[in-house]
Amino acid sequence: MDTASGLAVQYGWEVEMTIRLLTLAALLLLIGRIAFVASPTSPKSAGVVTVEMSVWGMPFENALYTDVYIPEFERQNPGIKVRFHHFEDYPNRVLLSHAGGIAPDVMREGYETSQAWTRRGLNLPLNRFIDGPDGIDRKDFIPMLWDGLAYKRETYGVPQDINILGLFYNKDLFDKAGLTYPDSTWTWKELKSAIDRLTIDRNGDGHPEQKGLDMGWGGATFRPFLYEAGGRVWNGGRAVFDSPSGIEALKFYRSLMKSYSLTRSTEDRGGLGPDKFFQNGNVAMYIDGSWMTPSISKGAPNLRFGVAPLPKGLKAMSISGSCIWGIDRDTKHPAEAWKLVKFLSSEWALKKYWQTLWVAPPSRWSALRSAEFHDVKGIPGQIPGVPTPEMFKDKCAWIPEVLEHRWTTLEYASPYTDRMMTRLNKAVDEVLLQNRDPAVALHQAAKDTNADIAESKRGDAR
Repeated sequence: MDTASGLAVQYGWEVEMTIRLLTLAALLLLIGRIAFVASPTSPKSAGVVTVEMSVWGMPFENALYTDVYIPEFERQNPGIKVRFHHFEDYPNRVLLSHAGGIAPDVMREGYETSQAWTRRGLNLPLNRFIDGPDGIDRKDFIPMLWDGLAYKRETYGVPQDINILGLFYNKDLFDKAGLTYPDSTWTWKELKSAIDRLTIDRNGDGHPEQKGLDMGWGGATFRPFLYEAGGRVWNGGRAVFDSPSGIEALKFYRSLMKSYSLTRSTEDRGGLGPDKFFQNGNVAMYIDGSWMTPSISKGAPNLRFGVAPLPKGLKAMSISGSCIWGIDRDTKHPAEAWKLVKFLSSEWALKKYWQTLWVAPPSRWSALRSAEFHDVKGIPGQIPGVPTPEMFKDKCAWIPEVLEHRWTTLEYASPYTDRMMTRLNKAVDEVLLQNRDPAVALHQAAKDTNADIAESKRGDAR
């Protein structure tokens, strides 16, 4: 998973709008169909079946599939060949391939995107494979991951990973201030106190030279505070983030922001975002996803930093995202496609993915609890490894702690997450930038979200 897909917790693609354009897009696709794949699909010959698979990601991630996974899979399954595709503008490309009748057999999908595609009948139901004689043990997977893949008593994907938002901290700045490092015992009170101690505005101009806390301020990083306050996003399919808990969470969230000089948008600063300021030592604490740890380790090899669970409100909580493997509903080779999905989600494959890329923890308990989880090798010259137990403790030990205690959630994820996030982002921005009352902003955002969903459902019914 690349960093852009991370938050994803960040999988908020505009699926609804794309599907409304499919009729026209399908015509254009069919005209240029020959350009869609690197070469035409080979017909079945001599008992060999070709399975098409598609992913997004970085070149070094592609190499894991082309140089490791696929050769090993084909060695174990001599009757199956795999044709690999990496797509840019991934969700649109896959949707267009569905419209043209040439979708890949096996597709890597974002957790929320998968839910939207499933409800439109684009994914193959998998119960007969998952629970069949050549199936997998559902209990070996982190339980919450199955929730969003279930629809009308069927399962429409197999989880590959799970990412988590955590609290990154600069050990040198904490040492200089004489503060203890964050850990799982921290509460909102400790967080607020540390921000006050670690924010330094020497000339009093309102733009601190050193910020105690930074992040991508907005709806995405507000969500864990909502859960920590005892709130939730949905109830019976309706947005309810404007509850009293949500309002109190947004008030607290606003109190953490000492300066908005580092905004969510990075375009006006040449790509400089909160992660770069953290790497440069200008930020003491920084909230982002687990996928950022190898990137920061590479970008700032001399930075002494650790990562901890997010501080507790009424309870400990974070938010997660996930990538899953789905199968095209119209695949001509469902059994062979299943073999590939089973392989890609196997304990061996998930250990290899984590040890190499370490952007998101594996979806299986057996991989998460294994010795290999502690042996992060990276890719020489591209992704740093984690060479010592001390470094692993600083950067990665928080992950199993969060997952074992179930201090994270995917409750926010639904086919309508993109619509909800548009409204929530607007509300949070208004509170942070325009000092709008949190109750008024959240009430309006929830009302507009529910109206958007109702309109979308009417459109689907037509």
